[in-house]
Amino acid sequence: MQARKDGNVQGIDVSRYQGKIDWLQVKADKREFVFIKATEGQTYTDPNFVANVKGALSAGLLVGTYHFLKATTAAAAKAEAAHYAKSLEGIGGAKALQLPPVMDYENNPDGISKAQINIVAKAFLTELERLTGIKPIIYTGNSFAANFDTGLSGYDLWIARYSNTRVPDDQPAWKSWTIWQYSDSGKVPGIAGNVDLNEFNGSLSDLKKRYGREQDMSNPIEGYRLTSPFGMRKHPVSGINKFHRGIDLVVTPSDGPIYAFVAGEVIHAKLGVSGSGFGNYGVTVAIKDDKGYLHVYAHLSAAGVKVGQQVKRGQLIGKQGSTGISSGAHLHYEVRKSFSPQYGYTATEAGVVEPKQYLIDYYGQTPVKEDKPVLQRDINVVSPWAEASWKEAHVNGYFDGLRPGAPITREETAIVINRLRRNFLALIGETSGDVSRIEVKLKRLESNI
Repeated sequence: MQARKDGNVQGIDVSRYQGKIDWLQVKADKREFVFIKATEGQTYTDPNFVANVKGALSAGLLVGTYHFLKATTAAAAKAEAAHYAKSLEGIGGAKALQLPPVMDYENNPDGISKAQINIVAKAFLTELERLTGIKPIIYTGNSFAANFDTGLSGYDLWIARYSNTRVPDDQPAWKSWTIWQYSDSGKVPGIAGNVDLNEFNGSLSDLKKRYGREQDMSNPIEGYRLTSPFGMRKHPVSGINKFHRGIDLVVTPSDGPIYAFVAGEVIHAKLGVSGSGFGNYGVTVAIKDDKGYLHVYAHLSAAGVKVGQQVKRGQLIGKQGSTGISSGAHLHYEVRKSFSPQYGYTATEAGVVEPKQYLIDYYGQTPVKEDKPVLQRDINVVSPWAEASWKEAHVNGYFDGLRPGAPITREETAIVINRLRRNFLALIGETSGDVSRIEVKLKRLESNI
């Protein structure tokens, strides 16, 4: 297989054996990704699993998880996949992470045949993908990899061979590696003792592109269950028809983690009080993005960030709850057009936008550096290409001359149409005489449209 090369992105993998980890130090050591042990067999869950995931995400690492496979039959393999998938729900599901789940299959203590090894592996991988919706990665050792047949060559290979010079051997299923675990005795700041070192075959950009979920916002609320959409609805507590300023989302379990949808500055992170703009919202985290819009995460059971803190997309910001006026544990998420006064609160829908569409549009733009935020168009300035037409429409009385760059509403459109209609009738009347007869005919035509 291929050798390591300069520019390949560096990472680690950890389990409970690494103890408590200072993830900010790990990140500062230029470790960009981590695979964290989740489960083993049909019942075991690593006691540090959730804490490690949250810590790594908060520090800005790309995170994946792995399961240590012990099955010797297809049925047992499926049961292990179910246990693994269930454990991932505790951190928001497999799709809440940037890297795929991993099957760690590296030994054969019961001495089953190569054919049975492949049956077990395929059963686990197929079931895990069915349950998570994500194609897994295979982790194995340089020697054990020889057991896998070409039916598994479509899966990315993460292979262990502890050497800086001897590359992993070519295998029946693979002639190249995607990730190489090249040491089990690495030293990384923030971790006491040894830790496994890994290298991805490519740059950080290549890693993100390969697994892609960090950029994929075609469904920005993937991993959540939408229980109440944006717009008019019957309030679940009061029963009154009222405009819903955001969307309600649910994660499992009821106190499951909530992660930031966009990066930005935390400007509120506590219980909302009456008159603040967050009255009845309970524990609320509000984050201002680089365009000045405010992202509101409400009804949390606890806030995990502080005012003034800069957070990254995907960073843990709190836990789902049912504080404030709530019908049960859920996340109320809304996007406000401004962040002051009263944290951008308005009594009507004028101050908010549809959150899901906002995220889709936000991530559809060309990325910009954090020190050069995307600028909003000044709606009070006419575009150069439209200056003449705008002036003509204003001079002729169809618009008031203000806010040339603002979207036009149905009401404003009605005003323009009615003005055109009146002018049209007056013009015909002046040239042919009887306006009333023309208007009757026009109304007849309009009623047939």
